[in-house]
Amino acid sequence: MARPQFIVIEGLDGSGKSTQIEMLKDRLQGRGEACWLTAEPTELPTGRFIRSILRGDVSADPRTVAALYAADRIEHLHHPSEGVLAQLAAGYHVISSRYYFSSLAYQAEYADPGWVASLNLYAKRTLPADLTIFLDLSPEQSMERIESRGAEKEMFENLEKLAHVRESFQLAFEYFGEGENIWVIDASGDPVEVADLIWEAYLGLGE
Repeated sequence: MARPQFIVIEGLDGSGKSTQIEMLKDRLQGRGEACWLTAEPTELPTGRFIRSILRGDVSADPRTVAALYAADRIEHLHHPSEGVLAQLAAGYHVISSRYYFSSLAYQAEYADPGWVASLNLYAKRTLPADLTIFLDLSPEQSMERIESRGAEKEMFENLEKLAHVRESFQLAFEYFGEGENIWVIDASGDPVEVADLIWEAYLGLGE
């Protein structure tokens, strides 16, 4: 590649984002290409506060949560050492679990979608991803995988909300994804086959 790439992996909880990010990282590093992995919410103070809300430790108005995500995203972009822009400038491919399409998908049920989109215009104008992968999985399959983990569920992890979020992702790509390189990949199959499709999309960046 001529320059480091910013790659975003989106999907419902349970869609295999963590697995696929690790597999993509291993493949890139196998070619001698440096990678930096990150996620939203971040591990910065703004992101840690959001996680406390998702766990139910703190209550907040849904509009506050949407604004917090946008603020965390700005920190994610501009932090001098942990920021995406800094890592790209240092020569690393950046692979992020979630970016602004997640805000539109998850917050659209609780706040005006147009307002949520306006909060995220700064990130879209500053740094759209070179490649966005959406790992598509049915709400039922997502729920099965979440339950198999045995961990305590977060606020969006139930069948009704997952179905709404999946539909909202599709709408977000349609109305907020103009001009972006978005691949929708079936995440229900073998992880290696899914990884091969992601690799195909990555190789297409050089064309």
